[in-house]
Amino acid sequence: MLFRVFVQNSDASEQWELPCEYFYFSETLNKDRDCSFRFEFENVKDLADSLNITVEYILSASYREIKILDASNNVLYFGYVDDVTFSRGENDKGNIQIASKGFFSLLDKRITDAERLYTAEDSSDIAWDLIDYTQNLTYGDLGITRGNNPTTSNHDRTYRYKNIKEAIEKLSSNEIKDGIDFDVDNSKAFNVYYPEKGSQRDSIILQEDFNILTYTIRKKFIGNMVNQITVFGQGQDEDMPVEVRDAENVYKSNFFLLQDTLSEKDVINPTALQAKGDAVLDSYKYPQKLINITCRYDDPDITTFEVGDRLRLIIPSYEIDSFFRVVKRGMSDDGIVQMTFDIL
Repeated sequence: MLFRVFVQNSDASEQWELPCEYFYFSETLNKDRDCSFRFEFENVKDLADSLNITVEYILSASYREIKILDASNNVLYFGYVDDVTFSRGENDKGNIQIASKGFFSLLDKRITDAERLYTAEDSSDIAWDLIDYTQNLTYGDLGITRGNNPTTSNHDRTYRYKNIKEAIEKLSSNEIKDGIDFDVDNSKAFNVYYPEKGSQRDSIILQEDFNILTYTIRKKFIGNMVNQITVFGQGQDEDMPVEVRDAENVYKSNFFLLQDTLSEKDVINPTALQAKGDAVLDSYKYPQKLINITCRYDDPDITTFEVGDRLRLIIPSYEIDSFFRVVKRGMSDDGIVQMTFDIL
């Protein structure tokens, strides 16, 4: 078996290896990871019966974690059990589907208190203070520790009963100019990267008709473009700050005026609102190209690169030969890896 799947409680004092029929996990830069699993009910029940416990005890008696290991015991995926479904059709003996999410997603069930105010504070410190605050609540400790902690850019933020996962995501480079990259890794460490996550992996080459199995190239055009953005801040009506940001005129003359709005209710500082708008324009003022490829998990070895790294792509059919950044990747139980590269 190429891969092994384990379910455990929070401190791994109870752990069960489950025979898995199918899985697919994915991870996205500055978002999180997730995974779907399928098991045959009878296989899991046989294991439960042999231990004199129930299937539901294994999967959901309390908070449960689930992980995937390769043949060398490298952890490829680690997260928590979010949803369990039992199903049976006419011609099968029953299946169990598990939906899992990465540990960062646990913060989606946490909110700030009545007011948390940050003035000219480092983004990394803001993010960690939010995590530290919620983990110090009674029964609040998720086991997330502080990992990489570089000096980043300063920002102003005011949070009132704000979803903590969303608040941290809005500090990322996906959302604001000069933002951070981050992850919660398999050891539950919250890591911040600045100016960006990843490095150029000179030794990894993905090449058409060699180790690229399939590829698609998509150009996201007018419907996904913006060259003028109006950003609304905290407040109501005339008390609400508004910043209008424009891309260079060449993008308007080439594609006409393309407008959109953005609501940022946790932001009052004009500079911060401008940074939000500028990040949108930097990403969407021109057509975007995305390339999706599939390859085998061992060519290149999936454990030798991460989301955020830049890998060399050679696709002679489209005159592509350069390094591009991995913004998303995933893998299924048959060892097929899917990767998305941003090739703006």
